[in-house]
Amino acid sequence: MADRSGKTYPKIGVWYDVENDDIHLSIDGQGLSTVNAHSASVRGKPHLFNKLAKALRESGKPHPTIIDELD
Repeated sequence: MADRSGKTYPKIGVWYDVENDDIHLSIDGQGLSTVNAHSASVRGKPHLFNKLAKALRESGKPHPTIIDELD
């Protein structure tokens, strides 16, 4: 039977760019994208940015300041 859940688990690279204060996402086969914490920005997704920052922290990687009020 075919999987109809619509879920997929692509390989995704995530890293923090300290200089630009954004998080980069490299999605296998789709290229590069970024997200930042500034809601007025086209790339601004504060909630996602915070979640990714926590994932980086938990992996022992450089990460931006985590904002607890967003959770």
